[in-house]
Amino acid sequence: MKIELVTIGDELLLGQIVNSNIALIGSRLLKIGLKLSAQSSIPDELTALEAALREALNRSDVVLTTGGLGPTADDKTKDALCSIFECKAQLNQAVLDDLVLRFGQKLSETIRSQAVVPAKAQIIENSVGTAPGFIFGHGRKQMIVLPGPPHELTRMRDKYVLPLLAKRADDGKVFRQKVFRTTGVGESDVDRRMRQLMKSIKSVGYGLMARPHQVDIRLTCVAESAEQANQLLQNAGESVQNEFGNKIFGGDDEKIEAVVGKMLKQRKLTIALAESCTGGLITSRITDIPGSSEYLNGTVVSYTNQWKRQLLDLPEDTLKEHGAVSEESARAMAEGVRRIGASDLGLAVTGIAGPTGGSAEKPVGLVYMALSDRETTIVKKNNFRGDREMVKFRSSQVALDMVRLYLLSL
Repeated sequence: MKIELVTIGDELLLGQIVNSNIALIGSRLLKIGLKLSAQSSIPDELTALEAALREALNRSDVVLTTGGLGPTADDKTKDALCSIFECKAQLNQAVLDDLVLRFGQKLSETIRSQAVVPAKAQIIENSVGTAPGFIFGHGRKQMIVLPGPPHELTRMRDKYVLPLLAKRADDGKVFRQKVFRTTGVGESDVDRRMRQLMKSIKSVGYGLMARPHQVDIRLTCVAESAEQANQLLQNAGESVQNEFGNKIFGGDDEKIEAVVGKMLKQRKLTIALAESCTGGLITSRITDIPGSSEYLNGTVVSYTNQWKRQLLDLPEDTLKEHGAVSEESARAMAEGVRRIGASDLGLAVTGIAGPTGGSAEKPVGLVYMALSDRETTIVKKNNFRGDREMVKFRSSQVALDMVRLYLLSL
């Protein structure tokens, strides 16, 4: 079954907002064994809109659209739908009653206009917004029309769209995927090893997605049944696990900060952080995970040498002899924050994020990180490329992986 997504709105093409709807649709289709075959973005212009939707409907079994359903003059989607499906727009009393129930009798004309819908449309209820969605059907062809705001779209997607498409998915071959997330290995190396590995694996394909200090390996297959697809992916997945070992930190949508948090919780260990060049980014990533207070005792963001001395007990002679960006200072910061934070582990990061502050001896991108427990301290030297934002993110990624690998070794 070919499913196509058309996102509608001038604001998408002008770059005023990020098109997050493709991820909201595509990722959830995968959960029910389906995938998008194509995606396009089109402006709020009636002629272009109608032409694009007709073309999409001709080449695909299901066309999903998002956007262009508001009450303003530039929202032309309903006009295009009436033309395509040869019907008129008319007042839908059920939609109007729902709007009155939620917003009161004194509806503005703009909100009231949302109850005027194409006559041939099956209505998709919108419980959090004013614009209903629509389903049009003609034989095996379907067009599913949804509003653009993500908080409205996601509810309608989960309650109405996915159950509808899941029934159709049972009629034919199923698509399945499995993702392995790696860190500490480059994209070209992953690709070389995967090419060799896949020579002995049949009926399964692969793709890569490179991120800063992370490469995702995506295994995919199409099979006659979900059981067959799952078995194919399980067999291929075992080969990938054997090939990359502890370079794999998680799968599917897992984040490394969540994996590290889970490991700390399982081992009943606590950690304290001393961040300099990352400016609290590692802490932010860790605390994005619910329940992180069970293992994160606290953080010192120490940008100046004065704070490093006063809050982390970093010796003055260490700073004078080696500087704040050095193996010695990273070691002292990790040991100091562990001790002060009364934690099992202390993690410290200090470096030069740029774009200024570097030298021939200590260039931009030089970052030291240290991990201390009650018996020893491990220090890692890194030279990261990229702008300031990238250096900070890469530092946070490698530091988190440093903790992960330590915990694996216990």
